[in-house]
Amino acid sequence: MRVVIDSNVFISAFFWGGSPRRVLERAVRGNDELLVCREILDEIAVVMRRPKFGVDPVFIDYFLKSIEEIARPAPITPPVPHICRDPQDNKILACAAAGRAEFIVTGDEDLLVLKEYAGMKIVSADDYLKLLG
Repeated sequence: MRVVIDSNVFISAFFWGGSPRRVLERAVRGNDELLVCREILDEIAVVMRRPKFGVDPVFIDYFLKSIEEIARPAPITPPVPHICRDPQDNKILACAAAGRAEFIVTGDEDLLVLKEYAGMKIVSADDYLKLLG
């Protein structure tokens, strides 16, 4: 499957594991083709550098480089759709469209409420894993 993973799922995979980590592990193993854009990577970096997490920048850089190594770039090209209730989430849709993803995996209700965008299913990490068995 070609999949875009939202930054919140990457962050959950890093800190807490569970279904988000299993989704990411599918891409690491080569079961899914992970698509990523610079904007998603930048958001992961900003969030993980928040003082409340207390993560050593070396670990953040390693995590981001690891994502870049397994992912296929899907750069966003204008125009970016203006569909989400939260305009910050439109970059996820744009990345998915650029890479012709089949799925968007997210924990963000502003995306999940859409259920689908341009033929791509928008699902939670749990639902993604259930759909694939």
